[in-house]
Amino acid sequence: MQKNIVKFLVAAMVSSALFMACKKDDNVTPVPDKVKKLMATWKISSITTPKINQPAVDSIISKACMSDDIILFNNAGFDFKDGTAKCDSSVFHYAKGSWVYQLTTDSIQLNATAPAKYVSWKVIILNDTLLQVKYTDSLNPANKVSKKISFKH
Repeated sequence: MQKNIVKFLVAAMVSSALFMACKKDDNVTPVPDKVKKLMATWKISSITTPKINQPAVDSIISKACMSDDIILFNNAGFDFKDGTAKCDSSVFHYAKGSWVYQLTTDSIQLNATAPAKYVSWKVIILNDTLLQVKYTDSLNPANKVSKKISFKH
């Protein structure tokens, strides 16, 4: 009988220790609204660059075959892919990898794994229906080009 009581007390102590170890964490950091809005599937609506002789005016460089290209942001990373209308990727390179939203600089940091490349997009507009970013394309360091990409949701 004493052995059963000792076994019961040990079991009760282990159970209470496990119960206390599983307490709720009150220090959970809430996901900022901007990050929540970003986590979706976005379709390219345009890619522009400033005109050479008129830098205040944008020149559209996206092609019609890009109109169904998408980027998906989720907890696992990002996936930027060509749609069903295929075109060469000389204007924009498609990739997948990890991402981070830097709230202090209001930018999306893309760390692509295929192909390996790091890109920082400055967020201009982010709401429920529109994502607009600006970045410097530096594929050719001697000829850096500022580009603006607009996505719709």
